[in-house]
Amino acid sequence: MPGSGKSTWGKKLANALKYSFIDLDEMIEKTTGMSIENIFEQKGEEYFRDIEQKCLLETSLLSHVLVSTGGGCPCYFTNMQLMNNTGITIYINANKGILVDRILNAKKQRPLFFNLLKPEIEVKIDELLIKRKDYYSQAKYTFGVPQESVQTFVNKASQLILTYGF
Repeated sequence: MPGSGKSTWGKKLANALKYSFIDLDEMIEKTTGMSIENIFEQKGEEYFRDIEQKCLLETSLLSHVLVSTGGGCPCYFTNMQLMNNTGITIYINANKGILVDRILNAKKQRPLFFNLLKPEIEVKIDELLIKRKDYYSQAKYTFGVPQESVQTFVNKASQLILTYGF
């Protein structure tokens, strides 16, 4: 989900594992030469999802890499299946209050929440959680926020990855 901490926690985990870190949204921006916001505005979500899948396929061929995807990535095409087949998938399950806070206080607005007020963000979060639940539940591991601290997550996830591979 947007604001769950995927990029922040992912970078810390990659560092602990001595893996490379790829933020899929940043990869998409470099590939297209456009910001995610501009892609959504000018080309639309369908175009974005096509590019996102191509970038995900490219990362699936790499080893010793931790990839942070956008919150919607697992929900399109066969992306979740691809991720499960080529790596260890982790869902960072942040509670709604944390997600809303992080979205409201983000340095840049996220396309799905552009110009929304707090009550509208809360409704949108609820809708996304319902829509994405079946995909997120396919992740091999789930960590809860705020139940897990970043360091606890890094320690547990590192152990899982070192034990089970990828």
